[in-house]
Amino acid sequence: MKISKVEANCLKVPIKTPYTDEPRTVGMVLVEIETDDGVTGYGIARDLERFGTRELINRDIAPFLIGKDPLFIEQIWADSSEEITATYKARMGVVGRAISACDIALWDIKGKFLDQPIYKLIGGAFKDSVPVYVTCGFNIFSDDDVVGISKKIADEGHPFLKYQVVAADRGNNVSVDIERLQAIRQAVGDDIKLIVDGNARFDLNQAREFVRGIEPLNITCFDHSVSTRDVRLMLELRKHTSIPLAARAFTESPWDNREMIMSGAVDIMHANVMDGGGYTTCVKVAHMAELFHLPFATGGGWQIHNGHLIAGIANGWLSEVHLIFNEAYNALLIDPPEVKQGRLYFSDKPGLGIEFDGDAILEYRDP
Repeated sequence: MKISKVEANCLKVPIKTPYTDEPRTVGMVLVEIETDDGVTGYGIARDLERFGTRELINRDIAPFLIGKDPLFIEQIWADSSEEITATYKARMGVVGRAISACDIALWDIKGKFLDQPIYKLIGGAFKDSVPVYVTCGFNIFSDDDVVGISKKIADEGHPFLKYQVVAADRGNNVSVDIERLQAIRQAVGDDIKLIVDGNARFDLNQAREFVRGIEPLNITCFDHSVSTRDVRLMLELRKHTSIPLAARAFTESPWDNREMIMSGAVDIMHANVMDGGGYTTCVKVAHMAELFHLPFATGGGWQIHNGHLIAGIANGWLSEVHLIFNEAYNALLIDPPEVKQGRLYFSDKPGLGIEFDGDAILEYRDP
């Protein structure tokens, strides 16, 4: 079996913001890798720098992949740094997202060829479903909306909720986020586990003040607590709070993730297969984290793709369900896997186990 065609396209998917019906769009890159055996794999990259990601795939990575056996994924990953450029091994950003999308598509091909879902091929630590947390506390919501929606999601049986910080006045006014979290905790009760996402918007002083204010709220973990996910600052912040810290390296490079793990800056390690080099690289990071007894979660949404990673590894903890990205799935997929009562349920189909709506892909193409 050989790769016969590689094509990446940008999509701009119109959705409505959950619970408010405000119109918005979700951008992404969809890559299709075809083989001479008739098996096609699909990978996606997130909206960040999507046009550059598309061009890199079509102009550089596609010619490199044509003619290669798609089952030899490790060999392809290693050869890319020799045949394209050495920076493909360490650089992330556009390069990382382009590699990620193609790697996901190759694993989709492998799963379809072997008639197995990806999570079984990369380890098979969970059967049929994985636990998830739901990001519903968006900073775009009003105070009343963020509380009401959080309570509604909790009442639907989801035990883990995530709140995104407002970081008012560029992070200087932490009282806004403290008060919103206090109201959410009061609304959902003490049994619901609350995760806070700082989106790397606080400096060290702001983060210290913030954690002092939310310490009594029994926060499960604080994701991306400081600017640029600076390892040095995270190590300092850990001295001032008992709240577990979670992150993935700002560059997404496996070597920078290694430094984050070895430094002791995190209690929980994160990844996203669309940023971190796909399954091939993220599995390596997960195994490194396991050796340091760290649980592993995914952030950045896209729970179906990331859920396969969590289901495949022994230290898999949670995959993020981001309500906005979930709407993009609903717009693009035919019968997407269910999320209910804190779990994502996989289909029994091979590869990613999903089917794209061809008409939707054509309609939402963004030239």
